[in-house]
Amino acid sequence: MSEPPGPGPVPGAVPETFVFACGRCGEVWEAVFQAVFFTDPVADPDLRSTQEYVDEAGRAVRSPLADAVCPRCGSRRVRITAPGP
Repeated sequence: MSEPPGPGPVPGAVPETFVFACGRCGEVWEAVFQAVFFTDPVADPDLRSTQEYVDEAGRAVRSPLADAVCPRCGSRRVRITAPGP
């Protein structure tokens, strides 16, 4: 049985790739998030843009820079860098 297709690209989103490294167990992993920029005139009458992230499964998530958790050991001692060349 084949898996259903993923959520696909998010209209207007910009892909951002991050490399994560756990300071506890040494696990290193990479993840791509879709950064979505929008304005909400009701919540912000000054029309400043807001940024949200969508993970690879299509779920809205908090910023990966603020909420990283190691998938191996569950530690929050995670460093985040941009991917190498």
